Amino acid sequence: MSEVVSKYAQLDATFADGAMRLLRSPFAQTTIALLRELFADGSTHRESEVLYAQMDAMLDELAFADCKVWCHTDGTRLDAREVINETWVREYKLLERRILPSGESEHSLRPEAMAVLACAEAIGNETITLSSPRVEMIVEALTRLSMVVNPDPAAQRADLVARVEEAKRALAEFDKKGGKLPTDLDPVAMYHNALDLMSQVPIDMSRIEEMMYEERNNLIDSFHKDDRPGGELVGEYLRRSDELFSGTDSGQVYNGAIRMLSNRRLNAQITSRVRMICRSDALKRLEPQERQALERSWKHMVGGMHGILKLRRSCSETVANAITQYDHAVYKAYTAKLKELYRVVLAYGLEHQPQAKGPMADALDNAEVKTLMYKLSARTDRQAPPELFVGDPDELPRIDLERLRFFGGARTREVLDALEQVLPAKGGMPLSAAFSELDPSLRREVELAGLMRYALMAGVSVEQAARAVYCCVDLEGNERRWEAPDMMLVKQELRNTKGRFDA
Repeated sequence: MSEVVSKYAQLDATFADGAMRLLRSPFAQTTIALLRELFADGSTHRESEVLYAQMDAMLDELAFADCKVWCHTDGTRLDAREVINETWVREYKLLERRILPSGESEHSLRPEAMAVLACAEAIGNETITLSSPRVEMIVEALTRLSMVVNPDPAAQRADLVARVEEAKRALAEFDKKGGKLPTDLDPVAMYHNALDLMSQVPIDMSRIEEMMYEERNNLIDSFHKDDRPGGELVGEYLRRSDELFSGTDSGQVYNGAIRMLSNRRLNAQITSRVRMICRSDALKRLEPQERQALERSWKHMVGGMHGILKLRRSCSETVANAITQYDHAVYKAYTAKLKELYRVVLAYGLEHQPQAKGPMADALDNAEVKTLMYKLSARTDRQAPPELFVGDPDELPRIDLERLRFFGGARTREVLDALEQVLPAKGGMPLSAAFSELDPSLRREVELAGLMRYALMAGVSVEQAARAVYCCVDLEGNERRWEAPDMMLVKQELRNTKGRFDA
């Protein structure tokens, strides 16, 4: 019997992928046309608000031309936010939304979207890449591979000598013809060959980024659940981070490629040559936009490499934030013991004279038992501190919940998830009111301080905000009230249109 049944079963995951589902959907042509136009410059990231505006304008053009667009059951057209967030992000997973350090958001192409665009390009592309430059490259690759896998050192040396002799002959021929290359070289074919070789790189870069994001999220979850000391967890993170690139065959291949792209000298040389190629008279028969495609592809390769290296650093920073918020039970026990010890020492100091012998029989040195708190409470000329600025309670500054998720570690994410549960479906809610509805285990003083710090880092005018009372719970379980700036906590509204698309 044949293996057709098993091969059919192996395709289940492929046909369940967002890229394949999109290609089989009734709006595949519309989606591909929009993605091609939105990312026509070859980039893979676009600022969200710019993306929404461009998308709305193009949907109007498609609807005016009687092209197929998404509609509600009542016949009204979906706007850009609904299509992007409901269809492209959630249903087919073509785009991914991320919060930038500036507080704005951006949408980036996921590997599924790049695979769809590459597939459509490959089907409709009439350019023939099977040219003499492509065959020469195949022969060169096979020759180098045979040299590497050959177990005979003498044969390997003979191959290297042959390559040197061939280079000498080519140089002698070049000098003999007065500094001219052979006339049979086709620059257009070589150009398309190089462009085709780089077409797969953006998809690979995007998959590496997804691997990094997934690894970061898994590490944060492990920090939150693991009960080992922080030092062991850091070692585990370093080991797993290395294994991401060196522990798998594909990771080792990517690691070697990234090392090459990280070479600044090589980057500068190739960038200069690519710029010269795109402006060469030998390619003047190509369209200007087509001539710039090679330079864009190379820039995106280098930019993708820098993005991956930056992502590795951000993963380390995220895990570092998670470590500082990690062992709450131990911190709570230590704090309780320190407070108990402080009360014992304070009571002893109040019952004895300032020069009395300390409670420890083998005291090392004389100590003044009047602490700073004791001295402040005993002052006769106490003066209240100046009043803080009181803002207008009707004009609270706004802070996006998704923006706060950019900061902090796993514990902060748990607090923000709880805040999201108490927020209304539409509009916002004062942070003081939302905070008071959290579970006592999440209303710790340090969490309130962290939220204020993250709001300040996000650019909120905290000093101009009206004050509100926050009911916190300390590490001993006692309620403590704090006055802190209040702000309007909001989250991005995504209208639920699931199930309302026309076929």
